[in-house]
Amino acid sequence: MNRVAKRARYLSILIVVFSLCAIVFFYDYFTSASTWVVHPSNANIYHDGELTVAGNVYSSDKVKLLQSDNNGLTYADDFFTRLSTLHVVGDKDDNITTGVLTSKRDKLIGYDLLNGLFGAADSDHTIHLTINAELSALAYQALGEQNGAIGIYNYETGEVLCMVSKPSYDPYDPPSAADAVDGVYINRVMNGVFVPGSIMKLVTSYAAIENISDIYEQTFDCHQGVEIDGQWIECNGYHGTQTFEQALANSCNAAFARIAIQVGNDTLEEYAKKVGITSTYTIDGVRTSAGRFNVADADNVNLAWAGIGQYTTMVDPMQYMMFCGAIANGGVMKKPYYIEEGSFLSSINISDDGERIMEEDVANQLKELMRNNTISNYGEWNFPDLEVGAKSGTAEVEEGDPHSWFVGFSNAEQTPLAFVVIVENDGGVSSSINVASTVLQRAASIMDK
Repeated sequence: MNRVAKRARYLSILIVVFSLCAIVFFYDYFTSASTWVVHPSNANIYHDGELTVAGNVYSSDKVKLLQSDNNGLTYADDFFTRLSTLHVVGDKDDNITTGVLTSKRDKLIGYDLLNGLFGAADSDHTIHLTINAELSALAYQALGEQNGAIGIYNYETGEVLCMVSKPSYDPYDPPSAADAVDGVYINRVMNGVFVPGSIMKLVTSYAAIENISDIYEQTFDCHQGVEIDGQWIECNGYHGTQTFEQALANSCNAAFARIAIQVGNDTLEEYAKKVGITSTYTIDGVRTSAGRFNVADADNVNLAWAGIGQYTTMVDPMQYMMFCGAIANGGVMKKPYYIEEGSFLSSINISDDGERIMEEDVANQLKELMRNNTISNYGEWNFPDLEVGAKSGTAEVEEGDPHSWFVGFSNAEQTPLAFVVIVENDGGVSSSINVASTVLQRAASIMDK
């Protein structure tokens, strides 16, 4: 009897161990199978390191951006289309991790959990992007000789029309590791983090509207700067006495240094988190980079600098574009997407109601302030029929000339677009405004078709 009981115990232990192993196996299978199958050692889909079983990638304007067959990878015919879409499409060596060639390789080869690769070679596994090839090529060329990033998306639907990062390279002539330009593999829209400069004044304005009851009644004196605790905060102009609205339009450092101090350390940090500066977002399987905003221990001088976009503050262009989109969209931030697969997963992206990051009344106030910036400072003529609200920024950096920012939205009913433009080491704001003007007008004409 003891022998039977002992065998039963052994059998029970064996069953438990087997069950645990099965659970671990199936967990790994469901979470990692798509990674295993796309490994370069898989001879079913690779030959001499080249994909031989994969689909095509098309832009929204039906340009074939990538084709894979027995001859290897074929990219778009147009040179600037290849350069401008490379960080979305990807490269064969997986240096660009944001490209669909890496992030969606399982979809490109036709893999699914139920059937594996069975029939993959005979199936159509095409990925359609929301990215417009014509607009992307124009945006890349608009940057001229400078590096930078340009993003445009529909803040009502989340559809990304343009996501351009420079420097780039021709995938037909990739650089060697030794010759690669610093940052050439980084998608600057999604994974770049930059000093924001004066575009940070939008966050400071948001905090001020909700926490300083008389902010619209206050006036601020500017004599090319202001003294804070014995240190001089320089401003780019002599603005005299101005209102809150005028101070934002003038991008006055003297005014916003004092506003940041009124808001306070904890509150300003809270609002930076509210708008997503310190957050990451997963967009079509790719995680954006988090920015940085930490003023918990900052004194008044450093808090003032943080409130005008300097100190240790860093932001991600994609996140800031989403923030501007939320302002235009009544306080609701739509999550962007750039892959239009027609799958259940992508339909979730499209039907997403978005995240409310501010009350509609506050969003409308910020919208009016940004519209006033364009009307009184940037020029309506630069954005005909687009009803643009915007904020420029000049960000001081450790090396080279300052970065030039221009962020905002189109409030026109037919073009619900938010945008971000950063031109690196340009020294002023005029170039980023010109780039935004060129690209937004083309985007509007494309949407009218």
